[in-house]
Amino acid sequence: MPIELQTQQWPAQTRRAILLVHGVGNAGPGDYLALLADVKLMLGDQADGTVIYQLWYDQVNDWFAAKTDLGDLLASAVASLRSEINDPELGEAVAETVGDVLWPVLVADARAAVREVYVAQLKQIVLDGINAGVPARRQKLSIICHSLGCFHTYEALHHIALFPSHALQPATHEVRFANVIFMASPVQLIRTVADKLGSLVPNRRWLYAVQGDALSIPFEKTLTGMIVPSVRRWVSITGNLDPVGGFFFRNKAPWAYMQVAGQESRVDDQSPLNISSKQQLAQLLRDSRRTLSPPLITASNPHSWENYVRLNSGELRQWIAT
Repeated sequence: MPIELQTQQWPAQTRRAILLVHGVGNAGPGDYLALLADVKLMLGDQADGTVIYQLWYDQVNDWFAAKTDLGDLLASAVASLRSEINDPELGEAVAETVGDVLWPVLVADARAAVREVYVAQLKQIVLDGINAGVPARRQKLSIICHSLGCFHTYEALHHIALFPSHALQPATHEVRFANVIFMASPVQLIRTVADKLGSLVPNRRWLYAVQGDALSIPFEKTLTGMIVPSVRRWVSITGNLDPVGGFFFRNKAPWAYMQVAGQESRVDDQSPLNISSKQQLAQLLRDSRRTLSPPLITASNPHSWENYVRLNSGELRQWIAT
């Protein structure tokens, strides 16, 4: 099935574009309307001068079926989480929830399919800007990603920095992202579990989240030896009640929290959600799990993408404006 990319005409004098990358769920156009409205509200008077794209997975939905074929491999991944969490009140619910962001890592075709769509969409965004008279070096590109979308973002950005054939490198092609903002990122958690599974992870060589001594901001090394990062501002935002982002009832788990050298870090205090017990948090996580459609997110859910945007709207507006 051919890839159908989102393309838009940039208004006159516009240099700014944002790509929104959602998490778990086989969403398509028409989903996440509330989130889109929140992003426009966050932008305020900058909204009219910002082109907003969204990355959809519906066109690669065949790979969702692969989840049912994983069997013992997915069970092993979830079991490795239970041994790390060591919390009888939260362990089972957290392991099941995080299992939803782990399984694509265990299917090489799934990773490659989403990465192909992701890279193609990035190319289209840059091309839309060029067609509007804005060369790549003058484009102000931002990515806001959530949950599993953070993993796909990490993988795609490292891929395009490594391969010049995509024409998206920061030095050679002058494509540098002004901001990449990760919300409730499971990338470090994925790295931990993939390390535990070792050779059981298929095509591990091309899983960027497990390469090197630690997670990193992607870059291009020029012929003269200069290191040029692909991202100017790399931001990680999570909440102190969000296990996908590395916190287990206000306790940070270093093996699950994404910490990248050079990133700006924010941890939201989620006490206003009035989650007073581990049992209540576990029930919220269970209630919000839906794997083949956009997840049902309530105002009280600590993993809510909309809540992250609303709570950090002032900082987001400032970052994107600069």
